[in-house]
Amino acid sequence: MHRVAVGRRIASAVATASLVGALGVAGAAPALAAAPAPLSFTIDYTKATSIPQAPTLGGGFAGNGPVLDASGQTIGRTFDTCGIDGIEGPTKMDADCGAYVVFNNGDELNLSTQAVIDANPMDYPYTFKAVVEGGTGTYNGAQGEATVTAQRPGVYKVDVQFS
Repeated sequence: MHRVAVGRRIASAVATASLVGALGVAGAAPALAAAPAPLSFTIDYTKATSIPQAPTLGGGFAGNGPVLDASGQTIGRTFDTCGIDGIEGPTKMDADCGAYVVFNNGDELNLSTQAVIDANPMDYPYTFKAVVEGGTGTYNGAQGEATVTAQRPGVYKVDVQFS
């Protein structure tokens, strides 16, 4: 009887170890892809954006425009929508914005921000932060932060750091 009990204990221990090993392999987290390289570009919304002349709480605006590299070449296009959720003064509004950058190769980068938008050209440049919310292709699952510098009304330099 002692021999049978020991045999069962050994068999049970082997089965448990096998199960734990199988679960460990099956439950292992997938390897994370390397973060994309830092990225810089300029967005020019002056071609097609409609910013209200007198911002109103609850109002909004949307726009699109070319995305340019440092040499001024068009590398994509951006589309944004913003909702005005605060008024700071006659030319300044708090806006909750989402921007989607579609690069010429088809990859997309998604950004969002809560920022003060200023329509007074005398107050430029100014800077705010945006959140990287992923995208497609190279930016699938990407996370990070963008520093956005408003160079003049409707023109933004964007420097993205991925984490």
